[in-house]
Amino acid sequence: MSHSSKLSLSQAILINVNIMLGAGIFINTIPLAKSAGALSPLVYLLVGLLMLPLILSVSKLLKYYPGGSFYTYGTSSLNSFWGFLSSWSYFTGKLASSTLMIHFCIKILQALIPQLAFINIFLLDASVIITFTLLNLLNLKTGSRIQYSFMFFKLIPILFVILTGIFIFNGTAFTTNLKWDGLTLAIPLVIYAFSGFEACCSLSRHIENPEKNAPIAVIVSFLIVVCLVTLYQLFFYTSTSEAISNAVDYSQALPLLVNKLNFNNLAIYIQNIFQIAISLSALGGAYGILFSNNWNLFILAEHKHVFFSDIFKTLNKNNIPIFCVITEAIFCIFYLILSKGNNIILQQIAAFGCILSYTISVLSLVALKSDKLLSFLALGSCLILIVFSIRSFLNTDYLPFFVFLAILGTGAVMFFINRKRSL
Repeated sequence: MSHSSKLSLSQAILINVNIMLGAGIFINTIPLAKSAGALSPLVYLLVGLLMLPLILSVSKLLKYYPGGSFYTYGTSSLNSFWGFLSSWSYFTGKLASSTLMIHFCIKILQALIPQLAFINIFLLDASVIITFTLLNLLNLKTGSRIQYSFMFFKLIPILFVILTGIFIFNGTAFTTNLKWDGLTLAIPLVIYAFSGFEACCSLSRHIENPEKNAPIAVIVSFLIVVCLVTLYQLFFYTSTSEAISNAVDYSQALPLLVNKLNFNNLAIYIQNIFQIAISLSALGGAYGILFSNNWNLFILAEHKHVFFSDIFKTLNKNNIPIFCVITEAIFCIFYLILSKGNNIILQQIAAFGCILSYTISVLSLVALKSDKLLSFLALGSCLILIVFSIRSFLNTDYLPFFVFLAILGTGAVMFFINRKRSL
């Protein structure tokens, strides 16, 4: 791939931030505030600290294996099966996240545009998925420019909450409603919101000077997002704490803040602008995932671990693996059918798929016997995340958990069949 078609450090950071600042920050606004009360901003910091060893471990792996991927990490230090499982788990699980963001966006747009409410929401979801599939067949530079546009809309509501919150900050919000028992219940929500830092692992081979830039992109993007989401939740809560108990879901979050500013007749228009910005922000996150994730399947095809590997290795004139991109769309539509648009189910699948991949990657760092303290701290973080993730499934619905296990099992069978053929 020519140097001109590779991603710069700033573009790699943008992609990571764009994915992490998807729908999670907005979906979580009200549930976090209700679960943990005045401690809700603290949840982001706690999970950020919990994931820090993991972030540093991933950045180390990117240094050890410049241009590598989840498959590279698992295979180089463990064996090809663990590399396959890591990449397959991430590829299939992460697509639940893009599905969630698209569905979240369409729900907002249907509420804002009455004409859209008459169209079946799943038909609209599928239309967006197909549109993104076509956009992702363009070259990497074009894709990164599209993400700049999404990032602009994403920052509008976030910066509005932070800047407004500074001026109407209410310190008394911290004197009551400290829900310590709600911290553990809120953690799984935040795990989902922080996933996405690892997008550089999928795109590492396409980043300029990957040995240096990929690890920097992971750490910088993670720190940017931790700061933004913590400040967002902090100033939202302190500005609206007395009215949060009456809110039902995310759609009522920004209206609570706008109504406090006494914009009178302009309030409804301002709310609509922010809701549109939020919906576009979710679309940006979904696009970022679909933009980067197809390379995980391509890598598995390169090593002949999937059926019809030669087909999946086919590149179009823009050097994009066309059938890998199409497979992403098929998985997204499958997740829509499975979840029926349930946000929690899609969050759970996405989080579990990513956590499993993180864990295998950390195990590969443990096997390298380099920086034992960091690798074991990261492994401890992964085990805690797995416990919270499985607990979340058990508290809601078993079916998605077993369906995802079936996807992993099907992948494992495919791996061993292909390995036997190659012997």
